[in-house]
Amino acid sequence: MASIAPKSMLGELLQVLEGPAPLIILPHDNPDPDSLASAAALKYLAQKLLGKDAVIAQGGIVGRAENRAMLTYLSIDLRPVSELSLGAGSLVALVDTQPGRINNSLPRGIIPAVVIDHHPAYGDYHQVPFLDLRDEYGATSTILTEYVRESHVDLESKLATALFYGISAETQDLGREATPADIAAAQFLYPYTNKRRLAKIENARVPRVYFRAFHEAIERAMIYDRVVVSILPQVQYPDMVAEVADFLLRLDEVEWACAIGTFGGNLHVSLRTTERDVNAGDVLQQVLGSDSAGGHDMTAGGRMRIDPATPGGEAGAAEGVRARLLEQLDAAAAAARPLV
Repeated sequence: MASIAPKSMLGELLQVLEGPAPLIILPHDNPDPDSLASAAALKYLAQKLLGKDAVIAQGGIVGRAENRAMLTYLSIDLRPVSELSLGAGSLVALVDTQPGRINNSLPRGIIPAVVIDHHPAYGDYHQVPFLDLRDEYGATSTILTEYVRESHVDLESKLATALFYGISAETQDLGREATPADIAAAQFLYPYTNKRRLAKIENARVPRVYFRAFHEAIERAMIYDRVVVSILPQVQYPDMVAEVADFLLRLDEVEWACAIGTFGGNLHVSLRTTERDVNAGDVLQQVLGSDSAGGHDMTAGGRMRIDPATPGGEAGAAEGVRARLLEQLDAAAAAARPLV
């Protein structure tokens, strides 16, 4: 085991991870690049510094083409949560998510040993042995990169590529909510990345259904003053909702973009903004409830279970979310205009 200063964050992390129990790493259910890279880095550190077995658990699906390519080209292995035993004696680490959030599969009542995240604290986690929440950072991958740098382990090219892409995707190439820490981490990682694999991930091939989904999203999009909203039908994977929201925010006459879509009996919502004086995460929590949404200043996401008794079913639930969102953004009285 490498010699780590006992007062360092990494030293404290390793102390918590020591012991015979295998490590189960839980990113959020439908993991994005930041979540996947952070989980991969924590697994790498546990193996290199402690000789400890670790598994990255998957509670949902990896649907976005870039994210699937990331698994393939960077050799990130996931195990379905259903195949693992998560009990009181489990050694669990949450990355890019927090206890009690609707976007992860940690059973209620199970206290994780480790929580590492760049989102604001959504609760009081005083019982968690190791807690590293840095909401001033643009990506959780930046936190893990700092651990890697402190450890002085040999940085494998695939891990460096994963972390670099995690930071890049989360901050939109360091242009959204990036901090000096994110920039420093990306600059450190870039020389170690595999540029060919990175290009294959960033330009991942997509099927025809992808273009059909975007075609439908554009046709369904409506503008309400400075807000554009698209209510999608059933989506093939939850990340499609976030992709549409990111795309719609490019519209030059709006400051807010929202996409709403149904997957697996849940309504998934992604909210984006160019405004810096309003917190998108706070807005979406007001719309969906504090336990069902979260985010940062400019990006937010959430999901809610669709009540079968909701008038109008899935469509009625989506229209209700849209109405509450427009109310929050003072756009409820605005006339609806089609995007195209």
